[in-house]
Amino acid sequence: MHVTIVSFGSLWSSPSRWHCSQGPLFFDPDTSQDVFHRAQVLCVTLSGGGMYRSEELDHLINNQESENLLGGGILNSRDRVLATLDHEEPDRVPLTDHIYMPRSLEAILGRPGVRVETPREYVEVHKILGLDLIAAFPSSFPMAQVEKDTYMDDWRIRWKVVNDMPWYLDGTLKTPEELEDFVTPDPNEAKWYEPAEGIVRLVGGDLAIGAVVEGPFTRSWFPMGFSAFVKMLYTDQNVIRRFIEKVTGFFIELGNGFIDRGVDLIWIPDDMGYVHGLMLNPELLRRFIIPQLKKMVATFKGRGAKVLMHNDGQLMAIMDDLVDAGIDAIHPIERAAGMSLKTMKEKYGDKITLIGNVDSKTVLQYGSFDEIRDQVSQCLGVAAPSGGYILASDHSIHEGIPSANAKFMFKIARKYGGYPIAL
Repeated sequence: MHVTIVSFGSLWSSPSRWHCSQGPLFFDPDTSQDVFHRAQVLCVTLSGGGMYRSEELDHLINNQESENLLGGGILNSRDRVLATLDHEEPDRVPLTDHIYMPRSLEAILGRPGVRVETPREYVEVHKILGLDLIAAFPSSFPMAQVEKDTYMDDWRIRWKVVNDMPWYLDGTLKTPEELEDFVTPDPNEAKWYEPAEGIVRLVGGDLAIGAVVEGPFTRSWFPMGFSAFVKMLYTDQNVIRRFIEKVTGFFIELGNGFIDRGVDLIWIPDDMGYVHGLMLNPELLRRFIIPQLKKMVATFKGRGAKVLMHNDGQLMAIMDDLVDAGIDAIHPIERAAGMSLKTMKEKYGDKITLIGNVDSKTVLQYGSFDEIRDQVSQCLGVAAPSGGYILASDHSIHEGIPSANAKFMFKIARKYGGYPIAL
């Protein structure tokens, strides 16, 4: 009897056999529920067809290693993530991270040319790391070169490009009149969605796919610069409110476009904090920003998508507000900013899923494998019990992190992250 191991797929029944999304799984439909669940571990095809009694399938399952399978475990990656977001304990803790810097992607893949906008290579990086959730970034906003290494995009934002990575310089909308006259890009243009469409074609239904859709805060202050933005919050409140609403409207339409194209989640990056606290007085955030965030979240959840938020920095002063906004998960729970995973689990672990907290500034950059193992184990022990935790770094897999360290972090997480957690 020849057995072929294939990638995970969802199981469904027909009158004569069970199937997985990658091919038929032949066994006695009257087999025990226990064997049925373990059949999901393998999702095998048996060449030549035929029916196999439950004891034969039991032997087959018990003699295979789950590490031979994409993701490893009983559930496929997408189902593992969705179960976690529903605060269920899946087969193991899901894994993810933000990996977008070209040098980081190339180091993991081992060859040049991989970007967030090259879906096949970008997906391959995630498979090498064994990740369950992949972030689908929109195509970059078109930029016109204005000086050497300096560019301006359609939002009137100036960027400096270093090693193919854009870094924020300043915004150029400085007056109330310029804000009122500004017209956002067209969210219906096909170009925004091309990377995500490629990812959906490659791994839709297997990996959980989260489209990156910016929030109302950062993209509102970027076009004018932070100082001008804060000043207008006091001097031109109606103008700035209308501008924030305009920005929010663009990203709501963008998110709807991603949902139409088959993503599972919307991942909103909107940094409201830094290492020492919030970037704005919390009352200003509550007055101008949180209501727009709530509008985004309600729209996307009304379409059936889960909503994750990436929000750097020390956020405890507004965590209640973010939870009340309806987000399903918060990332990255930054250690350097004093964000305690233990406190987050105790206060919010029954309300939202926690993502991250492995130190990307010290341990992942400079630590030994033993130190990485200890911190991964600590995160799993604190946050994984009862579900609602996805392991990741506390920011991203940036170019300062050796690829060997990133690979080791996720390898250890797979080794120790099976439920029930026993650390």
